[in-house]
Amino acid sequence: MDSAHVNWEALDALIIDFAKSENLIEDSCSSSPSLSSSSYHFRLIIRQIRQSLEAGNVDAAIDLFRRHAPFILDDHRLLFRLQKQKFIELLRRGTAEDRDSAIDCLRTSLAPCALDAYPEAYEEFKHVLLAFVYDKDDQTSPVANEWAERRRFEIAGLMSSVLRVHLHAYDPVFSMTLRYLISIHKVFFFRQGIVSPISDLTKRLLLEEPDLPAAPPESMYEAPPFDENDIQALAHAVELTRQGAIDSLRFAKGDLFQAFQVVKTPFVIYYFLILWYLKFSVQQ
Repeated sequence: MDSAHVNWEALDALIIDFAKSENLIEDSCSSSPSLSSSSYHFRLIIRQIRQSLEAGNVDAAIDLFRRHAPFILDDHRLLFRLQKQKFIELLRRGTAEDRDSAIDCLRTSLAPCALDAYPEAYEEFKHVLLAFVYDKDDQTSPVANEWAERRRFEIAGLMSSVLRVHLHAYDPVFSMTLRYLISIHKVFFFRQGIVSPISDLTKRLLLEEPDLPAAPPESMYEAPPFDENDIQALAHAVELTRQGAIDSLRFAKGDLFQAFQVVKTPFVIYYFLILWYLKFSVQQ
């Protein structure tokens, strides 16, 4: 591509916006805390919550929710999923003390929450009780999915999606654009059966699966149908199922751009800041 066709001013603006959002540079034009600083703070909190849930430390995540996002604990649908995961994690530890704690969690938190979380919650509650009977290493058990560690990543992704929307803690447009381009690159080389020259980079910058879409508020389940073009565009852009794309659009009230932000996967792109720095070094 001819470099004369590159809009360097637009690219610079994207980079500067990214740098401000990541608190890499200060906004000298504003004396008060900027929106980007708030977004950066919230994204750090979301990252801490994600890491806690992925490590199986549900109590630490709940404590962070209580301090920074109490609305999560007020939503019984989300609270039930957290308590169910906490119950599994306590059993996973395997000690007699943790087993007693799991029983206490069952009685005081999980069972009451199952009564009004959502229609299927009580059936899920009865099903997860089988974890008392079947060992976590039994891959043929009816609760093998509950024991699977991927459940940690699923609930971490779901909570991250919900938090991003409610806290408006989105990554800069530059980050999301690069994620989209890298995703296309990854799929193209995979379908060609060729090893990507940046395969190591894609492994470090992209998660294996996109976050689960945030569940729409109950009052929005009767939302009118969306444009099929928007549904398909979102589904293909972030590799969601059609239903996942619809749920994301419902949560975003039909805003396609916001729906894309809800399910995007966070990643680090300091490598591209180096390229930007090198460009200016060459110009000087």
